[in-house]
Amino acid sequence: LVQWLFGTIPVPLPGVYLLLALGFGNLVWGGIVKAPKSWQRPGLLIAHCGILLLIAAGFVTYHFAENGHITLYEGDETNTFQSYYDWEVTVSETGPDAKTQLVIPQDDFLRLAGATTRTFYAPDLPFDLELSGYMANSEPRAVAPGTASATGDVVLDAAPRVSDAESNMAGLHAAVIEPGGKRQDAVLWGAARTPWIVDVGGKTYAVDLRHATTELPFSIRLEKFTRELHPRTGIASNFQSEVTQIENGIPRHVVIKMNEPLRYKGYTLFQSSWGPQNAAEGTRLFSVFAVVRNPADQWPLYASCVMALGLLLHFTQSLVRYLRAQQRRSA
Repeated sequence: LVQWLFGTIPVPLPGVYLLLALGFGNLVWGGIVKAPKSWQRPGLLIAHCGILLLIAAGFVTYHFAENGHITLYEGDETNTFQSYYDWEVTVSETGPDAKTQLVIPQDDFLRLAGATTRTFYAPDLPFDLELSGYMANSEPRAVAPGTASATGDVVLDAAPRVSDAESNMAGLHAAVIEPGGKRQDAVLWGAARTPWIVDVGGKTYAVDLRHATTELPFSIRLEKFTRELHPRTGIASNFQSEVTQIENGIPRHVVIKMNEPLRYKGYTLFQSSWGPQNAAEGTRLFSVFAVVRNPADQWPLYASCVMALGLLLHFTQSLVRYLRAQQRRSA
């Protein structure tokens, strides 16, 4: 973590990850290994184990949890969700029966900064795709008239990354290279309304930079969205979604409310928001679900129970010792 003093002097500071790692090691050594082992004081050891489990839950969540969202209008159905901050590049042949023929995950182009390039291909594609110039946050800029640019009328400029990872808009340079050497260049931007359309060999392909998409082991169809507003305001007092969960062709009716998520096969779907905000009466609304798959989802609960048990045992033993000492003094 680097903070800039007066906007010019970089000052490296320890981040939360480093501090928690050091705290975990210190707690293992001082609170478990070196702590006195006695049947009279097991409560503190148990409580320390609960704290270690809580830190471990944060580690597992940071590295292995999947987070995303689903946005549905009434009648819409999907079996995928989109990440909030991870990206992917896709290549699809356009048309009513088009299928995605190439998916490039973010890890494969994350380090393609500047002039560093990497070429990708798929057996069904009549061209290679070259990627370069990746920027974690970028802004499009129109090219001045008369200025030569391989990517046409727009180029991308790097922008400072913001702390809210969801607000960063990735961008990179893409080039389609045909077998004969013909080359077509463009820029891909995460907030672009349409993908880059390219014609190769009499067919049309869409090349897109989008938030990473993950497939669910079931489908969700929004049947009905209901909102209740506070009187004379546009603020929702309650909102919920009636959905049909479909797995192997078998439907199941589920109601997802603000504090009552759907939990199934390791995935949790929360009712997070809705829109459009301040919509007039009769406007078609959409429902937004936050999707989380976290292997350590219940670990904080287990850690809290372990810590509570340890502290209860410790204070109970301390109280018993105190009462016995008072009894001996009065005897």
